[in-house]
Amino acid sequence: MNDKTQEYLKKLATDFPFFLEQLWIEIGMPSIPRHHIEIAKYLQTGARRRGVLAWRGAAKTWITIAYCLWRLFTNAATERITYVSKSERAAKESLYLARKWLGQARFLQHLVPDRATGARDSALMFDVAGTEPDRTPSFCAYGITGQITGSRSTCVIGDDIETSENTLTMDMRRRLKDQVAEFENILIPGGDIIYLGTPHHEETVYEALMNGGYAMKAWPVSHPGSEGVSCPLGDMYADMEEGELAWPERFNKEEMAARESAEGRSKYSMQYLLRWKLGEDTKTPLRLSDVIVFAMQPTKAPASIAWGKTNSAGQTTRCEDIISLGFVDDCYHAPIMFDKEWQPYTGIRMWVDPSGKGTDETAIAVVAHLNGYLWVLHIDGMAGGYSSQVIETIALLAKEHHVDTMYVEDNFGQGMMVELLQPAVNRLANDTDNAGEEIWGCSIETVRVSGQKEIRIIETLEPILNQHRLIMHPTVAADKTLQRQLTRITRLRGCLDHDDRIEALAMACKMWKTDMAHDPDIAAQKSREKWILAKIKEMNGSTNKDNRWFKHS
Repeated sequence: MNDKTQEYLKKLATDFPFFLEQLWIEIGMPSIPRHHIEIAKYLQTGARRRGVLAWRGAAKTWITIAYCLWRLFTNAATERITYVSKSERAAKESLYLARKWLGQARFLQHLVPDRATGARDSALMFDVAGTEPDRTPSFCAYGITGQITGSRSTCVIGDDIETSENTLTMDMRRRLKDQVAEFENILIPGGDIIYLGTPHHEETVYEALMNGGYAMKAWPVSHPGSEGVSCPLGDMYADMEEGELAWPERFNKEEMAARESAEGRSKYSMQYLLRWKLGEDTKTPLRLSDVIVFAMQPTKAPASIAWGKTNSAGQTTRCEDIISLGFVDDCYHAPIMFDKEWQPYTGIRMWVDPSGKGTDETAIAVVAHLNGYLWVLHIDGMAGGYSSQVIETIALLAKEHHVDTMYVEDNFGQGMMVELLQPAVNRLANDTDNAGEEIWGCSIETVRVSGQKEIRIIETLEPILNQHRLIMHPTVAADKTLQRQLTRITRLRGCLDHDDRIEALAMACKMWKTDMAHDPDIAAQKSREKWILAKIKEMNGSTNKDNRWFKHS
């Protein structure tokens, strides 16, 4: 081995950022971005109990897997790494990546497990060549709910162990804290515990770890400005300007604007800017000003519509005739434009939330869909539970609004509401027009919901509102109860005395989730062309598809 090779190997063993850069070259990655180098330095030199918080997509998992391999490279004999992920599937994927890189990188190939010598090499564990015999493998992977008791590790990694699913309730968050506390019990004295992740809740486990003495550093997707984040920033942000992106080659302004719109402001602030202590503007994330107020018709609406606070003449679009219960200057706005061509809705759906005990209402929401927009035709709340008057009113409203599918929440009623509604709907559906044809029919389905309702409501409505794709009829917008619930809901359990109407709206919108994946402009264009083709066929009396004089590309 010549001096140059020895010097190269020595630098690999003593300088993890250099190791990471060389590994990225070996596996065919593009040039290494600045935040990767910073995270690598912190992983190598940080406190024994430390954490890396970074936005979703920052490649923190890849960097940390590389760090695990670097530790094995420098001490194959006694290094014992336990890698804990959010699920067993994620753990297997991480271990697979580590095992794959051992074979890809030329300076790691001497560590490839040798099964001939009895080395373990499976989907959840492997021994590197040169390791000393031990009951704990060189590298083993678990899901956060897995049984890690009995392992003995020189380094424990907690990779994205906090998710939106395991932080829904207080009990779930407490259970997660108990699970990560087990890391201390499997750690060999003098070893390291490292967390990497993204916060998913205001009461994030990462804040609890910080309060317990862990050194955390954050790498948000862009410079957070004077508001900062909830823990110290990486050094690179010191010479960046507010709003400057950390990885513009991959996450440019257009991409981040699209993500903020799709995720919603509060979720974006938490998971991309790493602010879990939400400010007042994100504690109550739903805004009246994001809604378009427009008098659509019962069965059709404009092919497209656009939101804006001022029109082309510079005049405000504020709905002065609707009393606003929003905070400060939060109020409804009319559209800045809408298409002259009106089209029938794709469908019209109703959500029914039967009342519980006490003063709860039976809430209903009727929401139609057209070209990627949701049109709120009616929202109401009725006292009376399962009374015949309530049942009859719901059926009449379904017929009045031409509802084609009715969804009934069925968490506690065991199907009772459906059993009562079905005969009432059937009676109305049997009405006939002068030609003797059935003029209306409606299917009824039950849906069971779970999880904390406040989070469910916000995460359903906020992205739709942020994209200005929710249009309310003026009579719906004027509902003061709905306004109060919409503008005052937070992620805190029990934040509203009553949330019946806003929940009904959220669930009715959620029933259109698949259809909302389409771009509104493209959907409107396709719908317009389909309508024109139908008119041509109607005039020609032809069904020959080859008669088309245009084709949508």
